[in-house]
Parts: sequence; C-alpha cells; structure tokens
Amino acid sequence: MRIFAALGVLAVLTSAACSGTSSPTSPGASSTISGTWLGTAADSTGSMMGAGMSASMMGNTTWNITQAGSTFAGTMRFPGYQGGTMMVAGTMSGRTGTFTMTMPSGSMMNGGCTATATGAFDMDDMMTQFRGTYTGTNSCTGPFGQGQMLMLRR
Repeated sequence: MRIFAALGVLAVLTSAACSGTSSPTSPGASSTISGTWLGTAADSTGSMMGAGMSASMMGNTTWNITQAGSTFAGTMRFPGYQGGTMMVAGTMSGRTGTFTMTMPSGSMMNGGCTATATGAFDMDDMMTQFRGTYTGTNSCTGPFGQGQMLMLRR
C-alpha cells in the first residue's frame, strides 16, 4: 500500500514539474535584458530619431546593455558611424519594459543636434528578441513618431 501512495505522490510531482506553470519570466524570476542586442529601428523621420543616417547605417542598430534589478543602461551604436556616444536606459518587469534613447550633441550626422526618444517594448517568450515603439524630439528637426524597432539577442 505504501508503494502505491509513494508512486501516486511521485506522479503528482512529475506532473507538476512538466506542466509548464512556472515561467522564467514570471514575476520574481530572472528576466534580463543584459547583453548585446542587434536589430533595426526607424521612425517618421525616415532615419532613427532624425539622426540623418542611411538605411544601411541603421540596419544593425546595436544596444550593449547592463541590468541591475529592474533598471538597465547602456550604449547604442550603428555600423560605420563614429559619432559620439549614444545612450539607452530603462526599466524592465517580466517581459515588458520602457526605455529612453539619448543622442547627445556630436552623436548625429548634424553635429549640433540632439535627440531624445521614449518607448516601450515586449520580449518574446524565449527572451531572445523584442519589439518596441518610440516617439521623441530632435532639437534640429522637431518631433518624430511612429518609431518601430526589432532587436535580437546576440
């Protein structure tokens, strides 16, 4: 009789372990955006944040991110562009987050311009890609919207 009871308990535990009810992105679990992300971004300016970069320059937007708790910060860069440092920072909870991208003076093709954008993103279930939207203002060209980005973990 004890063997059947033990087998019953084992069956229940095995079933619970395989049910998938626990997720690595559930609250309190380790969900992270830390690392290197590569993707595309463009908005109503026809560029990213009115930076004046060509589509080929923006085609591999890279974020290098470090996360501490629910906040993250890092740098943005574009291939072939040697301008100043562009920053990204934000917060993350589970699979969603918000961010601010900053292009300070000297980081754009038009050296004296600055731009700031805010947005939100959603990670996929595997935490390997995210889609985001953003809007903001460029000091030389004004407001921009309809920002879309797709970033993949590298």
